[in-house]
Amino acid sequence: MLESEKMKEIVQRNPFSRYIGMEILEGTQGYVRARIRLEPQLENIYGIMHGGCAYSLADTSAGIAAASYGYKVTTLNAAFNYMRPVAGTEYLYCEAKVQRSGAGVSVVRTELLDDAGKLLADGSFTFYHLGRKTENE
Repeated sequence: MLESEKMKEIVQRNPFSRYIGMEILEGTQGYVRARIRLEPQLENIYGIMHGGCAYSLADTSAGIAAASYGYKVTTLNAAFNYMRPVAGTEYLYCEAKVQRSGAGVSVVRTELLDDAGKLLADGSFTFYHLGRKTENE
């Protein structure tokens, strides 16, 4: 099982997660709450957060939640819904909850929210289990 501090270490070891400024706020087995601050380098030509950045926050958060059961995981499939632009908020938050952790795959549901708790996007991610994590991973 991954503890919250181990989850934070995973983000710090991931160069892309560091680049987008991802932070783990809390984490328990099967659950992660994370955020990124809206910054100019994360915007698209319309001055709102690039959709790929929002997706990356969800994918990484979901992957860490799936890995909290002791697996090394990789994204197998995802469905992601953009409902509102990511604008007019200081942070974009992601809540990732494991719906099922099986022997070979995990399914994780995500919700992306603004500072006021308004739902901006959601997604469902399926992860393939590459094997059990070792003590150092």
